[in-house]
Amino acid sequence: MTAEAPRIARVRDVPPDPSIANAVGRHHTFETAIADLIDNSVDAGAAHVLVRLLERDGVIVGLRVIDDGKGMGEAAIDAAMEFARKRDYDSTDLGHFGLGLKAASLSQADELRVYSRGYGVPPVGRLIRASAPTSVGDIDDDDVVSVLDGLRIDFELASGTVVEWAEPRTFLSSADEQDRIRWVEERIGGLLSHLGIVFHRLIARGTLTVSVDVFDLAVGEAGIPRRVEAVDPFGYDALPNDPWPEPFQIEMDNSRFEGKAYIWPAAQSGRREFRLGGKPGTLAQGLYFYRADRLLQAGGWNTLVVPKPELEYARISIELDDVLAQHVTINPEKAGLELDSHLKHAIAAARVGTDLDFAGYLDVAQGIRQESRRYTKRPITLVEPERGFGGDMLDAFAESVDFADAEPIDIRWRVERSEAPISIDIERRTVWLNEEYRDVIAGAGSMDADDAPLVKTLIMIVFSKYFEGAYLGSREKSEIAAWEQLLTAALREELAQQARKIGEPDD
Repeated sequence: MTAEAPRIARVRDVPPDPSIANAVGRHHTFETAIADLIDNSVDAGAAHVLVRLLERDGVIVGLRVIDDGKGMGEAAIDAAMEFARKRDYDSTDLGHFGLGLKAASLSQADELRVYSRGYGVPPVGRLIRASAPTSVGDIDDDDVVSVLDGLRIDFELASGTVVEWAEPRTFLSSADEQDRIRWVEERIGGLLSHLGIVFHRLIARGTLTVSVDVFDLAVGEAGIPRRVEAVDPFGYDALPNDPWPEPFQIEMDNSRFEGKAYIWPAAQSGRREFRLGGKPGTLAQGLYFYRADRLLQAGGWNTLVVPKPELEYARISIELDDVLAQHVTINPEKAGLELDSHLKHAIAAARVGTDLDFAGYLDVAQGIRQESRRYTKRPITLVEPERGFGGDMLDAFAESVDFADAEPIDIRWRVERSEAPISIDIERRTVWLNEEYRDVIAGAGSMDADDAPLVKTLIMIVFSKYFEGAYLGSREKSEIAAWEQLLTAALREELAQQARKIGEPDD
């Protein structure tokens, strides 16, 4: 026996509590927040999107995302500014929660301003603050027109929308000019990379153009815009007789869904499309989910497999349609997915091509990676390296060259008093790298003992012979002095080039 359903005496709408602003969007990064705003632009039919950093007296004081989409009238902009107000989404829309505009913006700034012009309707503007996100202010009509007409952009804006972040919380507040310049370059670089990845299909197809610039509010001029280029996670050059990609066939809910299983060619692992903004192979491997050609998840196995170096060439693309989407939870930041047990089981049971299952595909991917790591012994002799290299590089040395009859040598870091980037210590059988220049030699933020493998291998090739004997003769000392002199000159030039990139004097 089941209880009877209660009778409904009254139905009323309960507005969300203002604290909702703190509950959503908290995991947004600068890049994912911008991408969420561009999702709205794409849904509005925009062909051009400009991300504009607003600068005054060298300080970034705000940001605008400008698009030439269909724009909004009074009803549409009021709905857009209401928390958790979900419109009727089409299967091709990138919007999902009715939260993106507000959650993305208020995760980064204390005030959100929206200006919009639609076809056949007066321009409108709205404003909400993080301190009272359920209170919406109407922006004066003259101010809306002034903003829309004064944008100074290089595409026509017969209709469109401007989303503005004012009083940003997450922007750099340092008074140091060089810190500010470096911060802007890092933010723009991160945007170009992230947006190029998640919107790569739309950009490559030519239906969407995204640019980034910096606008000086004092002089009313923008710098040269930087175009976002498509970064395709599957964008390698096809090799002759390579059978990959193969169909990846998922069966569930009495339907069949087909993705593609790829194995990235080892010879092309240096491409930015493989590294995806610097991600190591263990993070970029795995499942790539798309919805309406927007990338929602860039790698990861969703607990189906443990990420490991042996699978770094394995990537699978899956298109989310309305049926598969029922088995997926998309987080508000669109930075990853959670799959329910039904979809996980279906992926684990998927067929790859005509001969493989999912486990067999992973075995093939591991085998190809293992084969790519085999080296042919060459008639070269080097002193054996020891400390300073990871296990894979030590194996590569052992398989590629013969070792001289001498004690192994180390390549290590320490602070040197000289300007020279390296010094040779025959007694301790060590090549010392100057810790002062670690960011230049090994990359910013490097702290690993086995970092900079390329530079260290070149050092081994040049300096190995000096460790084959017990002492250095006058000729060897002269050669080492010449190499150190050249490397010091190269270091100076590297520092000068970096200084010019961020506007520092290079004295």
